[in-house]
Amino acid sequence: MQYCDILLHLTADKRSKEKAATALALAKRFNARVMAVYTLPFPSQLYYMGDYVPPSFFQQQVDDARLEAEKTKQQFEQDARAAGISVDWTVSEAAPIDALTRFGTTFDLVVVGQPDPDRDRLGADNPGVDALPADLALALGRPVLVVPYIGSYPHPGDTVMIAWNGTREAARAVHDALPMLKLAKSVTVLSIDPEPEQTESATALVRHLEHFGITAKARHTTAGGMPVGDVLLSALADNSADLLVMGAYGHSRLRETVFGGVTATLLDSMTVPVLLSN
Repeated sequence: MQYCDILLHLTADKRSKEKAATALALAKRFNARVMAVYTLPFPSQLYYMGDYVPPSFFQQQVDDARLEAEKTKQQFEQDARAAGISVDWTVSEAAPIDALTRFGTTFDLVVVGQPDPDRDRLGADNPGVDALPADLALALGRPVLVVPYIGSYPHPGDTVMIAWNGTREAARAVHDALPMLKLAKSVTVLSIDPEPEQTESATALVRHLEHFGITAKARHTTAGGMPVGDVLLSALADNSADLLVMGAYGHSRLRETVFGGVTATLLDSMTVPVLLSN
């Protein structure tokens, strides 16, 4: 298994260059091509606080948005040439999840950014902001690599932690992460407050990974009353991990499982890139 095609989401935010750097570095590692989808923001409505705004103001916003997209394209293509990576570019007026769902089904990996943790959640559907990663992973059915809002991550995957609870989603995430796991220097399979069958499945997963030439170690820990998301973040720091692999869980009974309830919380406080899969 290999990542041959990587889809990158870019939009009107200050993190475009960092996200692109991560995608281009992965493309270089796997000899893959990258296609960037730039989603345009919606212009403001013609009525604001009850006052009429002339159409010329509306058109100016459209023109400004397309100018910003062109600047981002030029920077992206310049960085790709410097890295020797083959890239494609497209601009979409659709909402991020709609645009990425349309294009992403034929890609091996989708790279997006963590939305600004301090932004107003009411703006989550604005096409000018980054896609919500968990919702995208659920809608798309392809692995989604989420780049944190803070910091640079040009080489994720040297030290990998797998959040393991034996569910279908966790198994799917591990399978989708195999190309990275094969190149990792260290892989840890972490279970939190595991039941006996989960401990057994973690051991079985380690044996399974060995068949791919991947040396992994199983580890379990107790939450001790702490939120599971905080336990995961602490474990990532303790192991100096630079990539977390975990299943993406929807708004169903699976939210009640040990990892299911922390997906959104972890993505709000993420400190390393996260590979999500459903």
